[in-house]
Amino acid sequence: MSKLKVFSLDSPIGTLRGAVGPRGLLALTLRQDDAAYFQRLVAKRAPKAELEEVPAEQTKAGRQLAAYFGGSRAKLSAAVDLRGLTEFTQAVLEHTCGIPRGQTLSYGQVALAIGRPGAARAVGQALHNNPVPLFVPCHRVIGAKGSLTGFGSGLPIKQALLALEAGENPF
Repeated sequence: MSKLKVFSLDSPIGTLRGAVGPRGLLALTLRQDDAAYFQRLVAKRAPKAELEEVPAEQTKAGRQLAAYFGGSRAKLSAAVDLRGLTEFTQAVLEHTCGIPRGQTLSYGQVALAIGRPGAARAVGQALHNNPVPLFVPCHRVIGAKGSLTGFGSGLPIKQALLALEAGENPF
C-alpha cells in the first residue's frame, strides 16, 4: 500500500488540494467546493493508498504552487505521476506540458502534434479529465479561433491563469 501526502493551499483561485505519491503529484483540484471531488479523484488514482495530511510546504508541489501564486515562480516543475491513464490521455497531457508559459495551442493543434488529426474533441475530453492541472497546463489549450472554451474549474479561472502568465495581475 502506497502512502500519499495530501495538502490544501489557499490561492487567489480558491483552495487547491493535492496528493503526492512516491512518483510525484497524482491529483490536484482547483475548485473551492471540491473536497468530495478531490476524494473521488484520489481514490480513483490510488485506490488503496494511505493518506497523510501535511502542510503544503512539506511537498515540492505545494511549495511551487505557493511561489507561483505569490509571483516568485514562473514555472511549475514538480514531478507528476500519470500512470494508469490511457496512452492517448498521457500523450495529450505530456504534449500540453510543453506549451510555454504565456503561449497557447488549440485543441486541434494538440491533436495534430500527437499524431491524431481530427481528434480535437477527444483532446478536450482528455484535458477536461486532467488530474494535475497547472502542472499540466491545460488552461493553455484554447478553441480553434482563439476563444476560451472548456475548463473544469470555469472559464473565469482559465482567463485569470492566462492573464497571470501574460504578466497581468488578474486577482
